[in-house]
Amino acid sequence: MGFSKLYKFITYFIIINILVQANSEDVLNKNSGKNEEIYKYKLYGDIDQYAYYFMDIDIGTPGQKISLIVDTGSSSLSFPCSECKDCGVHMENPFNLNNSSTSSVLYCNDNSNCPYHLKCVKGRCEYLQSYCEGSRINGFYFLDFVKLESYNNTNNGDIIFKKHMGCHMHEEGLFLQQHATGVLGLSLTKPKGVPTFIDLLFKNSPKLNKVFSLCISEYGGEMIIGGYSKNYVIKGVSNNEKSDKIVHNKNEDINSVDKSMEINKNKSIVDDILWEAITKKYYYYIKVEGFELFGTTFSHNNTSMEMLVDSGSTFTHLPDDLYNSLNFFFDLLCIHNMNNPIDIEKRLKITNETINKHILYFDDFKSTLKNIISSENMCVKIADNVQCWRYLKHLPNIYIKLSNNTRLLWKPSSYLYKKESFWCKGLEKQVNNKPILGLSFFKNKQVIFDLKNNKIGFVESNCPSNPINTRPRTFNEYNIKENYLYKQSYFSLYSLSIIIALTFILYIILYIKKIIYSYYNPLHGENTSSD
Repeated sequence: MGFSKLYKFITYFIIINILVQANSEDVLNKNSGKNEEIYKYKLYGDIDQYAYYFMDIDIGTPGQKISLIVDTGSSSLSFPCSECKDCGVHMENPFNLNNSSTSSVLYCNDNSNCPYHLKCVKGRCEYLQSYCEGSRINGFYFLDFVKLESYNNTNNGDIIFKKHMGCHMHEEGLFLQQHATGVLGLSLTKPKGVPTFIDLLFKNSPKLNKVFSLCISEYGGEMIIGGYSKNYVIKGVSNNEKSDKIVHNKNEDINSVDKSMEINKNKSIVDDILWEAITKKYYYYIKVEGFELFGTTFSHNNTSMEMLVDSGSTFTHLPDDLYNSLNFFFDLLCIHNMNNPIDIEKRLKITNETINKHILYFDDFKSTLKNIISSENMCVKIADNVQCWRYLKHLPNIYIKLSNNTRLLWKPSSYLYKKESFWCKGLEKQVNNKPILGLSFFKNKQVIFDLKNNKIGFVESNCPSNPINTRPRTFNEYNIKENYLYKQSYFSLYSLSIIIALTFILYIILYIKKIIYSYYNPLHGENTSSD
């Protein structure tokens, strides 16, 4: 009798476990009545050539395709219109209001006629946007339909809704040169502000879970609306540096570590996601305690800080003191000349006592250095002394320390970006006292924005690749005059510039030498002619 009850219990437990696992597939926190489907959209771009990732959206009736930079750090949806005289040449022609039967410009007589406290300029409600890197765009607002065509969910139809958008009449800074035509801001609506794209999307799709995620690969990626993709998640990834570096803890019970790793493998996908609360109302800031390298935590002024999770920023921006602490070790691991025994011997003689701040896993640092030397992983420095290595192999993991003592793994394949045949560091010093987790942080993980529960999730993922050559080229792309220099290798041009500079310096030295010689031997020329 007891055996029969036990058998039934085990059977029910197995069935319930299977149902729970199936229920989590490609969906996040599903509620009754919610659409279990997710909508996937292809992203294109990269960090090196484009410095951003973009997606294609149809605007108006009939739809005019516009390429838009995916930007979680801003709130506006805008692009140049056909009236613009001060706009750059982008992938698509400027949006033509006259070709859309559903477009309507926000006309006005004075400021009281403009909604959302907008200004009335020359009879139209003004659109104005500035960005921290110095770019600035302005124009006017208009209302029209936005249409998103998902490549994976054609049965449930497209997502369509009306949105106030900005028509560029003037572009400056980086906007003039960028290939993508416009910007898609994904932040939230401020009080009495223009309703944002992401808020309107979920308002007009009430059956969808109020979640979207970005999955960025080296070339392209995906935006997912309604949840995230379980199929992309890399299982069994450890965010614990202690288990990742067990060779450096002599007292660690290896058997217990193996058992804990086995338990981790049996965890559900939801358990693998690291969640962090959003700390500000309208933008995606999270609290970061510090950055861990070789077992030692480095922080800004020994305190926590709020960092913006921003897909519109190319690199991760850190406060000067934090950047310098991490960069010190990257400089030690950057060896330009592998045939210089004096330099290599000097690096190998470094001890924990000679470093300004002792590191917990010093043996791991020495092992990393030796592996870089033995594999001849040459390093060069480009503009702003950014280090670039030949290979990813043997470079260290960084761990981002979040709240509740959780650590988020940041692999070299993420914080380094591909630049021709090298891998370059994607970290910079912050601008305007604004620390940012940029695209170099997003890469190779799903970043999940759970708007209902006001939190962001992170999980290592095999994000899909969408190289730019898989996207049909537009008429403008075929007709943009290509600069011959852009086709050349960066490192070839870099070497050429050094040769030219050295030649010029040599010419100056010889010229100065000639002047000095003439000054001290004024009669040399006359004696030569008289002979």
